[in-house]
Amino acid sequence: MSMMELSAGENSEPPSGTPTRGFQAAWPWILCVVGLDYLSSLAYQPSIAYQAAGPLAPLVTLVLVFVTLFAAVPLYNYMARRSPHGHGVIGLLERILPGWRGKMLILILLGFGATDLVLTRTFSAADAAEHIIHSPHPAWQQTLEHWTNKGRELHPHLPEFIAPKAEKLWSRHLVVTLFVLFVGLGVSLLFGKGFTPWLIRLAVLTVFVYFVLNVFLIGSGVVYLFAHGELVSQWWTDVRSTPMVFTSSFDMWSLVGTCFMLFPALALGLSGFEMTMLLMPYVRGRKDDDPNNPEGRIVATRKLLWTAGGIMSVMLIASAFVTTMLIPRESYFTDGGADNRALSYLAHGGVMRDGQHMLNDCMCPLFGSIYDISTIAILCLAGVSVGIALKNLVPPYLHRLGMEMEFSHRMGLLMWVFMGVKLAVTVYYGASVEQQRGAYATSVLAIFAIAALAAVVDVRQTRRRLPFGMAFIAGIFTLSMISVIEAQAGGLLIAGAFILTIHLLSMITRFYRSTELRFVRFEFVDTKTLDEWNKLIVTDTPILVPHRPGKHRIAEKEIQVRKEHRIPGEVSFVFIEVELGDVSEFYLRPLMQIVREDARVIVRVNRCSSVAHVIAAMALELAKHGPRPEIHFGWSDENPLTANLHFVLFGHGNVPWLVQSLIRNSTLPDERKPRVLVG
Repeated sequence: MSMMELSAGENSEPPSGTPTRGFQAAWPWILCVVGLDYLSSLAYQPSIAYQAAGPLAPLVTLVLVFVTLFAAVPLYNYMARRSPHGHGVIGLLERILPGWRGKMLILILLGFGATDLVLTRTFSAADAAEHIIHSPHPAWQQTLEHWTNKGRELHPHLPEFIAPKAEKLWSRHLVVTLFVLFVGLGVSLLFGKGFTPWLIRLAVLTVFVYFVLNVFLIGSGVVYLFAHGELVSQWWTDVRSTPMVFTSSFDMWSLVGTCFMLFPALALGLSGFEMTMLLMPYVRGRKDDDPNNPEGRIVATRKLLWTAGGIMSVMLIASAFVTTMLIPRESYFTDGGADNRALSYLAHGGVMRDGQHMLNDCMCPLFGSIYDISTIAILCLAGVSVGIALKNLVPPYLHRLGMEMEFSHRMGLLMWVFMGVKLAVTVYYGASVEQQRGAYATSVLAIFAIAALAAVVDVRQTRRRLPFGMAFIAGIFTLSMISVIEAQAGGLLIAGAFILTIHLLSMITRFYRSTELRFVRFEFVDTKTLDEWNKLIVTDTPILVPHRPGKHRIAEKEIQVRKEHRIPGEVSFVFIEVELGDVSEFYLRPLMQIVREDARVIVRVNRCSSVAHVIAAMALELAKHGPRPEIHFGWSDENPLTANLHFVLFGHGNVPWLVQSLIRNSTLPDERKPRVLVG
């Protein structure tokens, strides 16, 4: 075994936090997986647009498309270049903001990411329930009524302390939403180990059917509008009579300003970009790609981003124009009408503004039911791919930072916690699409804002200039997020709860895991150091003396240790000087240099996150391959409480006790374990 690869036996190298790369597919197939999230927004986005902006919905959607193509896509093109291994903003933040400051910001980002994932599922499930409940097909309604009555029959048989609460919470919409959530959980469990060809096939089939049906439906609406120009004229009249935000009278500049002011309410149309980064490791690049800079994968991912952004832009604009000009205003605010299901309303042949019942002869109950089934299918699967990708990223990432317990990592506890949170959020909001809308938009915009700010800092550090374009994008997303929070603070409260919980649990688990050896391997500055290390291994009973540079000269330290520990002059010392690096890192890969000064051997180790762990790891490595070493410490005057706190946060403090504890807990036989002496 080469000494350059030495590692502690009981501590294997931790997960890198990068999703498994065993399965990869061409970018068009991954586009279909991404499409589960992107295209599913067509189920609710046209309704949201009209309810938020009225007749201005198509024009505000144009602003959304402008932000998508000139802000979101360029931003994540940059992310694909700077973080090509699936970490997205997390990887970029870790690079540009090392230390506890960066880790805390990453945990905040994870809080918003968790909120985004939860609300993607709960919001999509609630909208799927809208399509299930309000589909007008007679057989569909009879079946639904049958199972609703079956549920009500269970209430009298429930225990007394549960029955009143069940009756209060019971609603057809809530029960159907919970059913959809459990369907999504089943899919997650089925494909929980990662992406497989079967998941790709399921995504391709679902997205293809839904996309074709929408192209036909929206295309029929566009053809109908060309044949009925009076509907377009009526719409423009409605636009001119809509109150403007900045002025009481209509003009083009006030119209543009009003549309930009209303843009944050339509921010759900942007969801999916950050989560696309999680799927990047599954995008097949070129065979000759450099693992550190996979150019083929980066190019393929950029094609995916532009294609997804372009397709969604066309679909969103077309659907907004068609639904706004064809569907009567009152239907958007009627339960069972176009509320949260505008395109489905047209697919079933709903009454239009001109009194007609159908766009063409195909818009009938059969077509509407097929459209509803495809919509429900894509809404059930929305967020599932993201959940699988996060499962492969977040737990290993937290584990690598010492912020997740081993049993939790093995059991996949995080997935079950998320499921519990989804159920709680669904019950809290009563499975209401309207009440979750602002919370969902907050999480989406917060992720964009953090990503844009991270890109600004990264460009500033690497190119030594302020990227005004990226800073402008960051400003847009930040102001939009503030606007949504002012209107509805639910998303911020949920994200705040996630952030607080993640920080608290991270500190607790980091504290409990702080006495793990957490050593990966030593790396050496040069071959000379490697040769010196090999000599140390065969030294008879090496005596290791930790030395803090700057406090005492090594000669004075040697005299003091020999006097207090009664060590004769012929016994040689090995002095250890440890320089702390990023103390927020959990696992250690120290860099070692061995020099000789005045016949004394000095081992200098840097890139460390803990003094005690480096000393213990060095002693254990020597004990495994050579004579049993001794470690000689002097007494410390530091307060024990302060020392322990310094150790957990800053990697130093209470060193002798911690070294002894780490050695005692190691798997070496007792007769081989290094001795620790304090005098």
